[in-house]
Amino acid sequence: MFVGIDIGGTFTDGVVISDQEVIKLIKVPTYDDISLSIEEALQQILAGLEPQKIEQVTLSTTLITNLIMQDQLAKAGLLLLPGPGANPHQLSFACAYKIINGAVDYRGRVIKPINLTEVKEACQYFLDRKINNLVVACKFSQRNPSLEEEIAAFVQKNYPECKVLASHKVSGLLNWVRRANGAFYTLATQEACRTFQEKIKTTLAKLGLHCPLFILKADGGTLPLEVSLCYPLETIFSGPAASTLGALACTEEKITAVVIDIGGTTTDLALLLAGKPLLAERGALINNYPVPVRSLAISSLALGGDSSLLIEQGKLRFGPRQGPALCVGGPVLTVTDVLVYSGYSEIASPALIKEPVEETARVLQLTPQQFSEQVLQMFVAQLEAKLEIMFKTWEEEPAYRIWQVLSVQKERPQTLICLGGPASGIGKYWSEKKNWQVVVPAFSAVANAIGAALAKTTLKLDFFADTERKTYTTNLGGLQGTLAQRLHNIEEAKEFTLQLFQEKAKDWQLVPDMPVETVYAEGFNIVRGWQTTGRIFQIGLQTVPGIKGFLKGARQDV
Repeated sequence: MFVGIDIGGTFTDGVVISDQEVIKLIKVPTYDDISLSIEEALQQILAGLEPQKIEQVTLSTTLITNLIMQDQLAKAGLLLLPGPGANPHQLSFACAYKIINGAVDYRGRVIKPINLTEVKEACQYFLDRKINNLVVACKFSQRNPSLEEEIAAFVQKNYPECKVLASHKVSGLLNWVRRANGAFYTLATQEACRTFQEKIKTTLAKLGLHCPLFILKADGGTLPLEVSLCYPLETIFSGPAASTLGALACTEEKITAVVIDIGGTTTDLALLLAGKPLLAERGALINNYPVPVRSLAISSLALGGDSSLLIEQGKLRFGPRQGPALCVGGPVLTVTDVLVYSGYSEIASPALIKEPVEETARVLQLTPQQFSEQVLQMFVAQLEAKLEIMFKTWEEEPAYRIWQVLSVQKERPQTLICLGGPASGIGKYWSEKKNWQVVVPAFSAVANAIGAALAKTTLKLDFFADTERKTYTTNLGGLQGTLAQRLHNIEEAKEFTLQLFQEKAKDWQLVPDMPVETVYAEGFNIVRGWQTTGRIFQIGLQTVPGIKGFLKGARQDV
């Protein structure tokens, strides 16, 4: 049995799946401390079940998103080594920075040594501002990390009150700005992730759960709980990733469709092309800052079923969520109330909100029916406007262009998969009024939890080799050593990395012959005194994200 738990902005959903069928589903409130929501969800899930029969628990968590949105990040500063040809003032860095002289060129050669006096001044600058989390980010450090390592060692020795992280430890990608921002967000969220991890471990022990626990990543893969502490950013946008995988699991293998997950607070949009989630080629953005995280090509809209209905200067508009819908005990009239009143939702009796709907309609000088129609038209119009923006973005992605070339029909996808609590009502309205084929799966209200439960376990290996030193290191603890063979070119390095990868996959008990994709691969010469003395190789491999299987009989067209 596999358990999936999705922490949404309003509710936390959980499912138990056995033999490709949902045998149990639950829904609990999402608290400010999401570990309490997870504990309550697991308690309800385990009621009547034997804990030892649970094979795996996978979480889709909002932890990192909440820290960022609620401005609860630990303060951190950047020590930047841009080298020649880069102007940090014209680039997009996520926090304050100080520039340090010292540079590595594109071939991995140190072309300018560090001035430690500048490092001291920069450290003091941040300490004076009560910032003791420092990131060292040198351009081309993924090709030669020696300057980052030198500064990190100096800071740790002379400023023990500081935590320091070198950007090459976070990502092997070439993009310097993404690496620097990724290291910043990693360091700024690490302590909160550590606290969260300890709480979850305590909860599992208390409930007698000893199965593996995984966290869903932004690209639809998973990370073990322990590994996620080193790569917390990988788990951002795991909610939209869960909904995309859930949509696929609840429909069919080769479906092409837009996925719209309508929650209480927000709506997430994603795209499936021939059964594969569309990836953002350039990676994720956090508050418009680029980070080195593979992510599905997703977007969010601040509009949901619990969005309040406000009248300003005689005009109707959507406001932020102030609580649940009025028909279920909330404080104000919402979109969900209109769905209930109009007969598109059966979560409550229309009689419960008849009077407030009619009163609001009178204020707008409309009949209740006209008012309801206006609300739903506005809701769908905003979703369609966001969809138009997203299609323009999606059409720039290489995978979308390939799909267009191979597709018999060259038009945009015209199938919608509606998920979330309000999905059924909005889906019915949309299918009646618009030229879309609308699919509302049988388990649409808990599809995110289904996506989490069925997400494939993924293993990612970041490999770094220095043939001059005859050493290699990886991101996986303990997997490093001496090169017993000479790696002459990138293909030999990839083959060596794949052998390491396959050995580690056995430890993870992954299915043999799982497809493996190359996330990145670089190789370049080390030149000293005008002679090549060795090579640096950096390779990233990962098992392909996806789902373990499809639910039996879940698809339902509206």
